[in-house]
Amino acid sequence: MCALDPLLLIPRIEYVSDVYDCVFTAAKPYSLVILDMKNFHIINDVYGYDTGDKVIVEFMQRLRSRLPAGSISLRFRHGDEFLFFVPEDRERAKASFAAFRESCEATPACRVAEQDIFVSYRFAVIDLAGPRESVTALLARAERALRQVKGQGSPRA
Repeated sequence: MCALDPLLLIPRIEYVSDVYDCVFTAAKPYSLVILDMKNFHIINDVYGYDTGDKVIVEFMQRLRSRLPAGSISLRFRHGDEFLFFVPEDRERAKASFAAFRESCEATPACRVAEQDIFVSYRFAVIDLAGPRESVTALLARAERALRQVKGQGSPRA
């Protein structure tokens, strides 16, 4: 149990090296998706941490139900950042996460005090094909890709 995030029951970032070892040797090509929920701290500030937890749990349940078999989710550095090792090439993973984001922005994650709460996020996808790199280099590459997406701006939900 200590290997899992207590709220979401997914591996914590400390296990990214083991997960990377596993997917790098898989027969299928994998992509790494890094995801950052937009303005999640506002939900915690306005509605409280219990509501924030409810929103994250619902968000992850919905997302995990749409991920292809063999995908692995990890909680990243902050409460609203995640990594997903997805057994799809970069373009297919990018299309899947873009479609899910549209669904999130159109459907409330939950309802609190007569108000719908919506979730949106930014994400970047990197291909894991090619020579194996260190986990540090892999995460740095993923974070650079996400910063680039953030720098381009994106619509706010």
